[in-house]
Amino acid sequence: MDKSIFYDGRQVSVSKEVAEFLEGDIRRQASQDRSDRRHLSKSEFETVLHSQQSVNMHSLEDIVLKNLCLQSLQKIIATLSEDEQRLIQLYFYHEMSMEEIGKQFGISKMAVSKRLKKLYVKIRGLL
Repeated sequence: MDKSIFYDGRQVSVSKEVAEFLEGDIRRQASQDRSDRRHLSKSEFETVLHSQQSVNMHSLEDIVLKNLCLQSLQKIIATLSEDEQRLIQLYFYHEMSMEEIGKQFGISKMAVSKRLKKLYVKIRGLL
């Protein structure tokens, strides 16, 4: 006895045994697809969650350490003379060249370089 079923997007006429096999095949494939989706979504979730946790913890530690260093640096810079503070501001904040800074201070480019090196050593020692 023939039975009419939908298979691969079209209606076909097949024997009862073939129809049962094809319907079972469709159910098995659907079950496998559901199982695959569950496993893939769980796997993706665990991977994303793990990577986010490690990135967030790493980033949080980095942010805290960076802020602590910046606070220490601000305190140290506040103890420097006005000329030293101005030199740091012009070089690091305004990104002026040593030659430009030298013109403002009335000193040579080499003198600016030496002052910056001395300041670097001084600040490094205070940190």
